[in-house]
Amino acid sequence: MSQDEPAAALERICASIRLRSDPAAVARLARELLPGLSPAEAAGLDRAGRRTWAVTPPPPAPAGAGRQLAVAGALFGTVGEAAAAGGPEEVARAVRLGGREIGRPPGAAGFRDGRLNREARAAAGLGELSKRHYNKRFRLLQRLEAKQEVLELAERERRAVTLAETGLLSLLDAARPTEDVATACLIAFQAARRHCDGAPTGWLSRRAGHRGTELLLTRLAASPGTDWWALAHVHPVREVVTRLTEHQRGLLAGRWSAGLRETAALLERAYGRCSVEPTAMFARPGDDAYAWNLAAKAWNAARAQYLEVLEALGAQEVLGRVCPGQVAWLDVVEPESWRRWVGDRRFREIEVWAGLPLPWRVLAGAEDCPAELVERVCRRHGVDPVKTGWTTRRARWGVAAGRPTAAFVDGLAEADPVLARVLRGRS
Repeated sequence: MSQDEPAAALERICASIRLRSDPAAVARLARELLPGLSPAEAAGLDRAGRRTWAVTPPPPAPAGAGRQLAVAGALFGTVGEAAAAGGPEEVARAVRLGGREIGRPPGAAGFRDGRLNREARAAAGLGELSKRHYNKRFRLLQRLEAKQEVLELAERERRAVTLAETGLLSLLDAARPTEDVATACLIAFQAARRHCDGAPTGWLSRRAGHRGTELLLTRLAASPGTDWWALAHVHPVREVVTRLTEHQRGLLAGRWSAGLRETAALLERAYGRCSVEPTAMFARPGDDAYAWNLAAKAWNAARAQYLEVLEALGAQEVLGRVCPGQVAWLDVVEPESWRRWVGDRRFREIEVWAGLPLPWRVLAGAEDCPAELVERVCRRHGVDPVKTGWTTRRARWGVAAGRPTAAFVDGLAEADPVLARVLRGRS
């Protein structure tokens, strides 16, 4: 057993989260750091530590604008030096400060109509700046604004993929998500298991991972120092969320719905760039099928977790009123063979998707999509709504059981005011 001090032990286990360690490595580290393990706990962690896991690669980081910002620092005196990464915040700052120097507000008109003429430059105190130098700076700011849009979109896509993979883990402090070592061990273990979801790890590894999670959770249930709020961000099962206050439960549901809303915004953007026919989901020339399928995969995975979270919270009444559906992928196949390619079962689920309101309109409150409507459309096309993940078994029971408490809705409104307003408007 390691004799690490609590601070050092906490640093080691939190570092494994940042490094995307595999579950076996995290299990071995927890076996070393946790004091007073029972024989059953030690044996369970030993089994998980001997298994082989296939960790999925992290989502690629977008290429920054370091070179463009270096040029902006040389041309504009107020911009100064920028970090090599050159994220969207730094680009927005350079556009704002550089625009002040040459009298160009952010989002100004294009090169032909937005420039200042000689008289306007003189009136703005830019008389000493030649036309050539002024145009050079103007063009650079235009390119930086375009780069900012690309970086912001890439960051939103990265957050959507991260939400689908590790839940709300990214909302916790990356350096130290909790101050309790035992809680950090389970957070790290669950994060590592989520990195392996969908990978060919084998049923023995999955079974060992499930058993390790149960052992750690049982240990936390007997500890007075467990950080249940932090744990609920990555492992929101009933045993965890029942330890939260009503306000925290509403806040957790609101954070999930806010993450779904951001993913839905990506879907809406991709929908406008594709000639999508909901009943015939095949890509046509010119369609941005990659953007749609990336957002669709992230949406479906995050939505499935959102349904599980609401069921664990006992908040099925939320789904009883607002239950956005799954979305279908765009297939790159010939239209003539499309239905034969996707198969009868998937075609029936595509018909369900086509028969429901668009998810981003549901989350915005523009269209109603309660669980009852989802179930009715599923049955119309011969689809089991529970087995196929369109709704939960008790999605409608919660409506009859009771309404969300005031503390729950207040917590929900803190994280997602739009959904809280929809619920209050339909109560």
